[in-house]
Amino acid sequence: MAKTRLLLDQVTALERYEAVVPKKDAVHEMRVAARRLRAALRVLQLRELDPKVKALQDALGEVRDLQLQIDWLQGRDAALGRSTRARLRKAEEALRRELRTWHSRTLPAILEAIAGSSTPTSRTLSKVLHKRLNRLQERMQRARTRPTPASLHRLRISAKQVRYLLEVAHDSLPAKVIRLQSDLKTLQTVLGELHDVDVRIGLVSGKPGLLREQEEARKRLRKIAEAQLARWHKQDLLQRVDGALR
Repeated sequence: MAKTRLLLDQVTALERYEAVVPKKDAVHEMRVAARRLRAALRVLQLRELDPKVKALQDALGEVRDLQLQIDWLQGRDAALGRSTRARLRKAEEALRRELRTWHSRTLPAILEAIAGSSTPTSRTLSKVLHKRLNRLQERMQRARTRPTPASLHRLRISAKQVRYLLEVAHDSLPAKVIRLQSDLKTLQTVLGELHDVDVRIGLVSGKPGLLREQEEARKRLRKIAEAQLARWHKQDLLQRVDGALR
């Protein structure tokens, strides 16, 4: 795994979408690129740069979440739509500040780190992935036995972290490990939909009709999520993948 390509591929992907931010698709793709960049930094043991990239990812995430809320509110509640658009304008300004920081500090630090970091060994990569798989296993067990919004959200974060590690390091991993990606994507999708519903429930807590609609959606998605977690547990997917790394 060439360290220069590993980082530059992610940086290039991130920069590709900046010119059209804050368009919705660009914000989404840039946020995904930031996640992959953070995974690459972890593989290369450059954790000191992670908070800088996370700050940009969080700013992109705030804009993206508000964009989705505005789309959903259209035709449902005009007043909430207006107040959410006002919040979006503030979030877009915060994103512009983070992009200035990205160019003035974060990107130069990453380019400097490329020259100084060592190419990761297979052992290092396995260690990083093993640690993430263990955390995913712990959070999955917690969510399976007590599926609260908080435990399911933490599980979603862990699933994304493992998935992006697999994506950036796929050339150096066994096929059995890589095959976990599709299962992670399926799990991440339903957990993401469930998280969006939980956010909307908070947004419309004073609107009985909209609240009922979202509570019904949450019940339906909870059943799907619980069925997926039961399948992961029954098939022992994480233990089998972890074993392939040894």
